[in-house]
This record gives sequence, C-alpha cells and structure tokens, in this order.
Amino acid sequence: MEDKETTRELIESKSTRTLSSTSSIFEGLSDDESPDESSITSCLIGVENYLTITEGCKYALSIPQLTEAITKCKDLVLDTKECSEERKWLVRRLIELRYKLVQCKEAEEESRNGRKSNLEINVILGHHLELYYDPTIPYKQFCDRCCGSIWGVLQSWYQCLDCQYRCHEHCVIQTCRICPHLIISETCLYEPRICPEVGLGVQSFRCAECKAHVTFKNSWAEPRLCDYNGLYYCTSCHWNNSAIIPARVMKNWDFAPRFVCQASFQLLKLSKTRPLLTLNCKLYGLVEDLGQLKKLRHDILLMKSYLITCKEALEQKLIWKQFADRPHFLSDSDIFSLQDLIELKSGKLLINLETAVNIFSKHIKENCKVCSGQGYICELCDDKDNIIFPFDNVVYICSKCKMVYHKYCWTMKQECLRCKRIKKRNIQIDEVQ
Repeated sequence: MEDKETTRELIESKSTRTLSSTSSIFEGLSDDESPDESSITSCLIGVENYLTITEGCKYALSIPQLTEAITKCKDLVLDTKECSEERKWLVRRLIELRYKLVQCKEAEEESRNGRKSNLEINVILGHHLELYYDPTIPYKQFCDRCCGSIWGVLQSWYQCLDCQYRCHEHCVIQTCRICPHLIISETCLYEPRICPEVGLGVQSFRCAECKAHVTFKNSWAEPRLCDYNGLYYCTSCHWNNSAIIPARVMKNWDFAPRFVCQASFQLLKLSKTRPLLTLNCKLYGLVEDLGQLKKLRHDILLMKSYLITCKEALEQKLIWKQFADRPHFLSDSDIFSLQDLIELKSGKLLINLETAVNIFSKHIKENCKVCSGQGYICELCDDKDNIIFPFDNVVYICSKCKMVYHKYCWTMKQECLRCKRIKKRNIQIDEVQ
C-alpha cells in the first residue's frame, strides 16, 4: 500500500511539469524557474514514468522487478477513475512495461541459446528507438536532439521505428520530444485553430520543447514560431522546415507551406495519409472540385453495396485494387486525409476516382449478370427496357424507402409508389389488429 501511495504521489507531483526523462535539460533550474502548466501543451501533461524504471536502458530492471512493477501498475489502473487522464497514461505505461518484459525474456532466451542480438530497442517517450549502424548510407543525416551530423561510417545511431526520429547514442538520454506517432494515435485530431500563438512570455521565454532560454535579443538565434501549434522554439528544435497546415486547408482552402518545428513536421508527415479531416461545409459551395469529389465518393459507396455481395468482384479484389491506399473512401464520404486534399488540388485525385467509378460501373452494368440483375425499373414510367441504378446521374432516390426513379419522372409526379404501398399495408395491419 505504501508503494502504491508513493507512486500515486509521484504521478500527482509531476503531472504539471515536463517529462521526467527530460530532467537533464532542467539542470540548474530552481522550482520557481521550471515552466508552468500553461506553457506545456495538453499532449505533454501526464506523459511520465509512473513507476521507477530507468528509461533509455534496455535492461533497467530484471524480469522479477518488471513483473512486480506490472502488478503494481495494474492495481493503480483499477484504482483510478474510469476514462480519466490518469488511467489513460497508466495504461500506456503498463503497455510499455509489458513490452520491456518481453524484451528481457527474449534477451534471456538468446543468451541461454548462445545467440547474441544485434538489435537494441529503447522505449522513450513513446519512441521505439532501434540501434543502427550502416556505413553505406549515401545521404547525410542529422541528430534530432543536438543537430550535429551523424557520420554513418564512424558512428551508430538510434532511430525510432515509428516516426524516424534520429539521435546519437550519447544524445538518447536527452530525448525530450514525444513520439508523434503516439500523439496522433491517441488524439486522432489535428490542431483545429490557425496558428494559435500564445506569445513567448506565456512560455516563460523558453523553447516549447527543450526548455532552453530563447529571446529576440539574440539576432543570431531568434525564437522561431511554429505555424502549426503557435509555439516558439529554439533553432535546435525548429529547422525552418515547411509543411502544409491542416487548419488552413480545412477553413481557408490554403495549401501554402508554412514554417513548422521539427516535432510538428514529423507529426504532419506521419499523419499525412490518415483520414483525420472534416471540411468546412461552406467550402463545398465555393470549391468546384470538392463538389465533384463528394459526388464521386457517394457513387462509390452506392457501388460498394453491389460489389461486396458479388462473388466475381470479391475474387478479383476489384474494390481493394482501387482503394488499397484509401480504405476510408469505402466507409465514409465526409472524411479526408491531408494527402487526399493535396492530390485533389493538383487534379490527380479526381482522375483516379473517375477511373475507379468507370471500372465499377462497367462491371455492374455490363460484365456481371448478377450485379446487372439488381438494377431498378422506374415504376412511374414503367420502362422495362431502361434499367437504372442508384449511382446513375439521371435518377432520384427516395429518402424513405430508397426506391430509385428517373429524375424526370419524379419531378413530374412527386410521389413514391413504394412508400404509398407500405403506408397502405400498415393501415390494413392496424385495422386487423
């Protein structure tokens, strides 16, 4: 019980400070000088070592110690409030502890069998850092922590398996950037505001990432603003890389690249193909390409209902061949990835979707007897020679019963015969009862 209370006190005492694994960057600072809670973004609060385990060292704890730590962490998870931030981070910590336990067991098995692993993976702030050594790499690499060159011929380095964060071996213990893969996986949202700048004073004149002192008085190293999150960074954490800002695209259809910090640059690069965007409704009326895209995606969803029940289409993997890289197009017509909108702007996306729609339409109407047999006959004109489908441009779909009519016929009569029959049948059932 004392261990549990001590651990809980550790959580509460650190929840408004920066990450415990970045304590080295605060050396020499008093408690009064430490950054306050308002200067820390919400995604950083609570990301800490909840149990006494030394991050950055693969064999920090033995198997019995890890097993005991996992048991304590389980108890803490059960003691916390459901869906609370505390439980959320405790569960994440529990996963990391179990991951380290598996690593230790594998290492013990390898040593017992006389085999030695060349891989070393450290889990730090969500990064899964793997040790690399490759003297044949043709391009120059830089350390994300100290900005120094990584000489592949002479040096080994750590690289995150998820976000490609790189650093020297001696810089790994100074890592202070949370893995963008962890952030985007847990939030599943972009920053919705356009450059929400708070000012350098709110940040206590410190870099938002490494907490180094920054001031506009130093002309050779002025603070740099990240256009994505509105925070200021030092030159070591902001390399003046540019990226397209999702909030500007969603609200203003603005695709001009802006300068962002390295953390935001990696996050945007990592999440570029993830369907996380919902556009401003007014944009559909202002941007012609968006209206065409919405119509094509709606038609694809209508065609999907035919293709997923067709044995021939399933054997040919007709749907997945066209949308293997965009599975969200098969589930929702209102969400987009940043890459979708970039390709829409260039015109590439509409060409690809029109090609896919033509392939699907040809299969349903011409190539497959099963699919073509599921067409509709307009009951208003009773033209049996003209089979219509829900994805045709000349049809109207009843919003209640989903019956399909010619658009011209519906405009003339404004009456759904199927709904009329259903209503009549319901009245007869009520009378019998």
